[in-house]
Amino acid sequence: MKEKIWGLLVHLSGSFSGGGYAKWQSLPLTEYFDESLWREVVDSAAAAGMNTIILESIDGVKYDSHPEVSRSDAYSKEWVKEQVKLCRERGIALIPKINFSATHDMWLGEYARMLSTSIYYKVVKNLIEETYEMFEHPAYIHLGMDEESFQYLAKRDFVTYRSGELYFHDLKYLCDCVNALGAKPWIWSSPMYDMPELFLKHISPDEVIINPYNYNALIPAHYTPVESRAEYVTYYNEDKYKEMGIRFVEEDPYLVNFRLKSLPMMEYGYKYIPCASVFNRCDYNTEDIMTYYKKYANDSQILGYITAPWISMTRNERSLTYLEESFRFFKEAKEKIYG
Repeated sequence: MKEKIWGLLVHLSGSFSGGGYAKWQSLPLTEYFDESLWREVVDSAAAAGMNTIILESIDGVKYDSHPEVSRSDAYSKEWVKEQVKLCRERGIALIPKINFSATHDMWLGEYARMLSTSIYYKVVKNLIEETYEMFEHPAYIHLGMDEESFQYLAKRDFVTYRSGELYFHDLKYLCDCVNALGAKPWIWSSPMYDMPELFLKHISPDEVIINPYNYNALIPAHYTPVESRAEYVTYYNEDKYKEMGIRFVEEDPYLVNFRLKSLPMMEYGYKYIPCASVFNRCDYNTEDIMTYYKKYANDSQILGYITAPWISMTRNERSLTYLEESFRFFKEAKEKIYG
């Protein structure tokens, strides 16, 4: 039986972060990614029982096919290969993540404004193929594809995104590019839970791995009262929670939709790698995620778990705290739930 994936999401560049794109583009890459801390994180991941790191490489690496996409201070292909080797020596597979969601693709530069054109299709295919070679033929390539809707783009100066049949045409195209290489595409669960009928119509269980993400409690006894999470509520919904009159953070419409769709969609045969996080400051989240899927899902469809701290790889108090918590909660939950 193949070992489950136990992983960590790390970002080489901050250019995936929508509104933060201009900020990170204006700073040296070293102010987002500290190499010495990265090496420590690799060691900590191994010590926590992890066997996979997903590295969001995007514009932080140099592309031969489209050098205009890369940052001027991007890391070389040789550097990437060295990191693949570094991880392998510690029993860790290094998996690339290149998010092509219109909400998170500002790293593509002008190509982000060319969605669904012949130029776009050629560019993304080239980048996927080059990434596959750069990362020494990884088993997976994470394509992101989350949160592509006007809700997440409304405050942009230039808005372009796909929906309906066109969105799924492009998602299938991206998946086909990865599958043709012998790797497996890996995407966030947004399109599956937001558009389940179209997802079932266009994307088969054999074509893709689903990455469900829920950063709050899943066990009702652990639900968090809204009034105790002011920082989180402000970050996501401002006064909308008050307007909805909800008592617990877990009554957020996204989280309700997650619980309604996640397990039923597995009945069609899709395979999952659920994602936990300390980002929403819910100490129960990682254990609840593993408990939930271990108890209710077909274990053969759960290929593993990852955690995503959503921080820069720098030695600031927030990043160091989130990393420490991520490793601790993940290790404790893994040992408790899976032995």
